[in-house]
Amino acid sequence: MNHELATQIHADARFVELVDTRSRYNWTMAIIMMVIYFAFILLIAFQPGLLAIKIAAGSTISIGILGGFVVILIAILMTGMYTLRANKEFDRLTAELKEHMQ
Repeated sequence: MNHELATQIHADARFVELVDTRSRYNWTMAIIMMVIYFAFILLIAFQPGLLAIKIAAGSTISIGILGGFVVILIAILMTGMYTLRANKEFDRLTAELKEHMQ
């Protein structure tokens, strides 16, 4: 790619929209996941007794194990959400940009 084409791409409104939208979405998802993860870690550090409570009488599964499972499940679901949006919106914006640049 030559310098002129790169400059043209960076100046294109579609490229700016793609970068801004993707960046905003990525940061939002990252912050949500960090809040969830650190909230769980802070619970482990400051409320270990709460996480040690069994979910049912006679059960071997504690609230902490269930919470860890939920954190992992949320991470997987958020990955799926990102993939869906990337495949629909971000790929469409990229295709529009490519078509316009040819």
